[in-house]
Amino acid sequence: MGKDFRASLFALLVDVGAPVGGYYLLRAFGVPSVWALVLSGLPPALRVLYTAVVRRKVDGMGLFVLAIVAVGLVTTLMTGDARLLLVRNAWFSSLAGVWLLASLFVGRRPVTYEMARALLPGRGERLDEAWDSRPSFRRAWRVLAVVWGVGGLVHSGISVTMAYSLPVDDVPALDTVLGIVFFVLLQVVTQVVLFREGTLPRITRPASARR
Repeated sequence: MGKDFRASLFALLVDVGAPVGGYYLLRAFGVPSVWALVLSGLPPALRVLYTAVVRRKVDGMGLFVLAIVAVGLVTTLMTGDARLLLVRNAWFSSLAGVWLLASLFVGRRPVTYEMARALLPGRGERLDEAWDSRPSFRRAWRVLAVVWGVGGLVHSGISVTMAYSLPVDDVPALDTVLGIVFFVLLQVVTQVVLFREGTLPRITRPASARR
C-alpha cells in the first residue's frame, strides 16, 4: 500500500467518514442537531490546519473548507438553524459548478483540463501539444467542464431540496450517499468521454509502451 494511497484514504475518512459518523455519534449522546452538525464539520477543517502548520502547505480548496466551516459556525451562532448547516455541501457544489462553467468563457482553458494537467505531473508538455493540435481533445475537456459544472449545480439543487424537506437527522447520511453517487456517475462519464476521444491514454502511457 503506497504512501499516496494511505494519504488519500486518510483524507477520505476525515473529510467524508468523520463528519457523517461524528454527527450520528453526537446525536446518540443527546447533542442537539445544530451543534452536532457544527462539531462534526470540524475534522476536515482540522486536517487543513494540520497540513498548513506541519507541511506549510495551504491550497485554495483547503481555504474554501475553512471558510465553509467558519460560515457555518457564524450562521449557527446567529440563527440556530440546523437546516442552514445542512446545505453547506450545496454551497461547495454550487460554487464549483459556476466556476467550471465560467472557465469555458474566462481564461484560455477550462478548469477540467487544468485539473487533469495538475494531476499528471511530467506530462504537461504532451497534454499541451494535444490541446494545441487536436480539436477533438479540446472539445472533450470543454464537454467535461459542462458535465461537471451542470452536475455540481444539479447536486446542489437536490441537496437543498433534501435539507428543507426531510427530517434533519436523515439528511447527513443521505447527502453523503448523494455526493458519492454523483461523483461516481460523473467519473464514469469522464472516462467514457476521454476513452472515445482517445488521446489521453496515449499521453499517459509510459514512453516505452508507446513505441
